[in-house]
Amino acid sequence: MIPVRGAFATLVPGLTFEQLTDQSETVVSGTVGRSWSDWDSAHKYIWTHTEIAITGTHKGAAAKTVVVSEPGGAVGDTGMRLDGAVSYVPGEQVVIFLQRMPNGYLRTTGWGQGKYVVDSSGRVHNAGGRIELVQPDAPGAADASTPLRTLEGIPADQLRARVEVRARGRQGVR
Repeated sequence: MIPVRGAFATLVPGLTFEQLTDQSETVVSGTVGRSWSDWDSAHKYIWTHTEIAITGTHKGAAAKTVVVSEPGGAVGDTGMRLDGAVSYVPGEQVVIFLQRMPNGYLRTTGWGQGKYVVDSSGRVHNAGGRIELVQPDAPGAADASTPLRTLEGIPADQLRARVEVRARGRQGVR
């Protein structure tokens, strides 16, 4: 048997701030709570579900909690892992962008591109996971786009305000 070495990552289309916000059904701030893993309804894939206590809703319907579901986890003696899947740690303060999956679950938008951890000084840091971004060819899109890397280290209040302005400006636009 030949040992496998190297970094493993998932190739993901790179998003701009505008795309991340527009593709998200909801954007919330909150504190990460409990997590559990379970099979999907077809007993085909394992998902890890994490409950977030919401402290602010910046896009979408307000609620007290939200459950974020990411592929992978372990149920009994069966495990499933996807490189690049987002993980959540109890107690983390986060700003997260979530989109609805065809199975009904809410999942972090753009794989890890939609998870920002808020540090003790109130600044955000992308906590994406092992993904490699691929820049799709989008003629003219770059002119009015904000690269996600420009959000690194900004105050969380500033990120939340940007999301709210973008979401208000997009209401009614389809």
